[in-house]
Amino acid sequence: MKTHKKGEVHFVKSFKNWSLEIQIKWNKRMTYTTIKSRKTDLKVDFPTCKLYHFRLFTLLSYMSFMRSDSFSFSGTKSEYSELILGSSASYSLMESKNAAISLKNKFLIFSGGTRKKDIKSLSNIFILNEMLMTEIDELHNRITKNNVC
Repeated sequence: MKTHKKGEVHFVKSFKNWSLEIQIKWNKRMTYTTIKSRKTDLKVDFPTCKLYHFRLFTLLSYMSFMRSDSFSFSGTKSEYSELILGSSASYSLMESKNAAISLKNKFLIFSGGTRKKDIKSLSNIFILNEMLMTEIDELHNRITKNNVC
């Protein structure tokens, strides 16, 4: 990827019943991506929650040679938060540097970093975010179908 040493790009894209606001910043070594996905057909807001790296426990595990990542969850427990905690797509997204996945109002928000030369991981972020949006759509359709019947 031949780009300037530092930069930023911001764009908006539509995908099915989602509107994506994407912001990418990069420096000499890292690319930081923030994807704010807004579900346009949602009548009620998502219950607010956030999944993120718990740096203290991760650091302690690395110091004790166990080498495991620790995550923390905050916010309201719901079917949507259970989906995020159990999804293989969110687990793979959390492998990014300083990764966080949150639900707030009508938004699914992902932020995380990748090495600048790792184009495959950068493209995987968008694929995994799309998978997570599809899983949320399927859950939302089941919830609304059960509430109607």
